[in-house]
Amino acid sequence: MAEADNSEQNLPETFKEIWDLYDILEKIDEPTGSDKVQGYVYKACELCKKAISMVNNLRLFSENEEIEEVATGEIRYMLLPAMLGYFLMKNTVRERLKVVQESKEFYTDYMRMCHNYTVTNYEVAEPKEEKPSDTHGDIPRPAPPRMPGPADLRIMGNIRATKVQRFREQKELEKRLSELRVTVEQDHVDDEVRRDYYLTWLKKWVNVCIDELVCIEDEIPILEMMAKRKGKGIDAPAKRPPMEHKSQPLRPFIITKDALQKQVYGLGYPGLPTMTIEEFFDKKVEEGTLSENVQGQGHSMQQWADDPDRDRIERECEEAEKEKKAEEDDPDELKKARDKDEYKDDSDTAIKESDTAFADSDTVFADSDTAVTDSATAVDSDTAVVDSDTAVVNQ
Repeated sequence: MAEADNSEQNLPETFKEIWDLYDILEKIDEPTGSDKVQGYVYKACELCKKAISMVNNLRLFSENEEIEEVATGEIRYMLLPAMLGYFLMKNTVRERLKVVQESKEFYTDYMRMCHNYTVTNYEVAEPKEEKPSDTHGDIPRPAPPRMPGPADLRIMGNIRATKVQRFREQKELEKRLSELRVTVEQDHVDDEVRRDYYLTWLKKWVNVCIDELVCIEDEIPILEMMAKRKGKGIDAPAKRPPMEHKSQPLRPFIITKDALQKQVYGLGYPGLPTMTIEEFFDKKVEEGTLSENVQGQGHSMQQWADDPDRDRIERECEEAEKEKKAEEDDPDELKKARDKDEYKDDSDTAIKESDTAFADSDTVFADSDTAVTDSATAVDSDTAVVDSDTAVVNQ
C-alpha cells in the first residue's frame, strides 16, 4: 500500500517532466539525429515507460467505465501511450523497423483506449494474421498499377474529404487549447475548465495518431522489403559514376591561307597560335569533328584550300548551262522564266497601282489646301470691306 502511495506521488512529477521534454522537442531547431535531440528522446522514452508502469500498478483506467467516471487529474495520464509512440518515432539510433513497429503498438493502444472511453468514434482495425508465404521467403513484388475506376475515385474522394475535415478539426482544437492554456496556468482554475483542457488534448492526439498510423502502414512494407534484401545479401543497385567530360578551354588562334601568311601573322601576334587551312583541316579530322570526304554537301575545306577558284568556275558553268537550256527551249527552263516574268509583271502592276493611289491622295490633299486658301482669302476681303465701311462712318 505504501509503495502504491509512493508511485501515486511520483506520477505527477514524472508526467510534468515528460511534458516539458515534449515542449522542448516541439520547439527545438536542431536536427533530429543530433546527440542533443537523441538524448532528450531517450530520456523521454524511459520516463514514459516508467509512468505507464505506474499507471498500470495503480489501475487508474478500466475498460468498463466511461470518460465521465475518470477523475479530472487522471485524464492527462491517458496521453502516455501516444506520447511514447511520438518519442519512439524520433529515435534514430535503434533499427528503424523495430522502432516503427513498437510505435505502432503504442499508437494503437491509445486509439483503442480512446474508443472505449467514447472520446472518439474512430476504430482502429485489428492487425491481420500473416499467412505463410509459398514463395519460400522470396521478396514480394508490388502489384502492377491499374487505372482507377469509379469506385476507386469515390473512395479517394471520401478519403480526401475525411482528411480535410480532420485538418479543420485539428486547427479548431489547437485554437481551443491556446485559449484554455492561459486559463489553466493561473493559480485558481475551475475543475470544469481543467477537464475541458485535458479532453481537448485527448482529441488532438487522436488526430495525430491517425495520421501517424497511416504513415507507419506505408513505411513498414518498405522497411520489411529492405530487411529481406539485406538478409539475402541483395544490395541496392550501385549508382553509375558520372561521366567525366574532359573539355579543354577554347584558345583563340589565327587561320592563314598558306605558310607564308603564317610566318607573317606569327611575328605580329606571338601570343596567338597560327595554323594554315591545311593544318586546321588535319587537326579537325584527327579530333573526329570533321569528315574528310563530305558527299552531297559541296567540296570540303581541304578542296577549297587546294583550289580557291573552284566556286567561281562552278558558278560560270551553271550560268552557261542555263543559257544553253534557254537556247534549246528546255521546258523546265521556259516554265521557270515565264513564272518569273509573271511574278515581275504582277509586282510591277501592284507598285503602279499603289503609286496611282498615292498620287490621287496627294491631289485630294492639294485640292483641300486650295479650298482652305480660297476661304482664307475670302475672309480677308470681307475684313477689308468692313474696315472701309467703318472708316466712312467715322468720317
